[in-house]
Amino acid sequence: MSSVLLQPKEKKRQSMIWGGQIAFLAAVCFGTFFIAEHDIKMSEVQNFVQDIEQQESWGEGGNSARRIAFLGCAFIGLFGIAKGELHRFRWNLPMALLVLYLAWTAGSMTWSIDPGATARRYILMLCCVIGCFGITRFLTMEQVLLATVITLSGLLSVGVLAEIALGNFRPHQGDYRFAGTLHPNSQAANLAMLSISSFTMARLRPKFKWVFYGVMGVAVFFLVITKCRTVTAVLPVSLMVIWLVTQPLKQITIGGLIVVWVFSISVLGFLVAGFDPISEYSEVLLLGRGEETGTSLTGRLPLWTELSSYIKNRPLQGYGFGAFWTPGHINDIFIGQGWVISEAHSSYVDTSLQTGLIGALLMVSIAFSTFFYAVIVYRRTKKTEYVFIIGGVVFCLIRGFTESGLNGPSGFSSSLFLAMAAHSWNASNQESESDCPEQLSERYSVSRGIIYE
Repeated sequence: MSSVLLQPKEKKRQSMIWGGQIAFLAAVCFGTFFIAEHDIKMSEVQNFVQDIEQQESWGEGGNSARRIAFLGCAFIGLFGIAKGELHRFRWNLPMALLVLYLAWTAGSMTWSIDPGATARRYILMLCCVIGCFGITRFLTMEQVLLATVITLSGLLSVGVLAEIALGNFRPHQGDYRFAGTLHPNSQAANLAMLSISSFTMARLRPKFKWVFYGVMGVAVFFLVITKCRTVTAVLPVSLMVIWLVTQPLKQITIGGLIVVWVFSISVLGFLVAGFDPISEYSEVLLLGRGEETGTSLTGRLPLWTELSSYIKNRPLQGYGFGAFWTPGHINDIFIGQGWVISEAHSSYVDTSLQTGLIGALLMVSIAFSTFFYAVIVYRRTKKTEYVFIIGGVVFCLIRGFTESGLNGPSGFSSSLFLAMAAHSWNASNQESESDCPEQLSERYSVSRGIIYE
């Protein structure tokens, strides 16, 4: 009888531990990335573009507070690696590719045009990697997902309050773009990750699905008013891929044929009626930024053309990880393009500049191998958590064409994606063993049915 009476107490204790771990991770992530990336007064910056002195400072590795914040993440990660017991590290293709990428970027210090900058940026990236792998040693994927929702919701709330306090929250104005505490494009990436994580949690916890769908709805609303067209277009694609992966092959085939048929009939109907949907709805498709078309994607093309000449000079090895955007190069690009910039607005171009085509190939290979591992694990286990990795990879790969960040040493979205990917790598190996289902069931039992019941 005493054991029966102790059961609720033990359950409550485990619930408190489970929730405390989530709160701790959310607090650490919020503090670290707010210090590293966010600016309360971002909405007051003209055109959300820093002046050339600020850009040069960022190109040199940022401020001391940023470095200290990521060193703190590394210490937490080391603790998790040493003390955590949830996962074991094992070799597989994505893990091997990641080690090769880390070795290649470390090696770039030997040919870097600015070895000091490369060393600083490499240490920041290594801190992120250590932190992410440490997290996977003592937290489940569900805990990481819930911490993601909490952290990104908190950062969004701070951004909204900051704009309201500064008198800059004016969504009713036609030229308004929501920034909060980040550049609208970076804010949009965070909002997309909040949407995907909330969508995953809604599927994971049906009892609370309307809470998470509500969070997702708020995130989508603010995403739209950032007027970031790339992210707004990529998010539905990511969600569609999640849906496709989670459906039986027969339904995917039938659904695909129906979509093609409806699209074909619609196009034929428009042509017969003499209706041009592109011209009629161009303003909607451009999210009210039609007048900026000449300075958005087409503004990137001259930039990429100029940067391609730099890539040709060092095609294989690049200029060193984090070393290309030196004050000298920033100034040269400013003279050539007429606007201050410290990134290529393309993860693939940026990676090619920093670590050459070899580094870019390794980065893309890591993403694709992680995607396929996540799909395999989901198909085998039906664990809903893995759909976040699937959608996250698709989002990062497509967004990488027009925005930087996939190859960066920091970034909340990139680091959390790495943490989820690390879970996929570990679980995919463990579940391939004959005794793994029982082991995994035991390991995940603490997170199932405790907090939400």
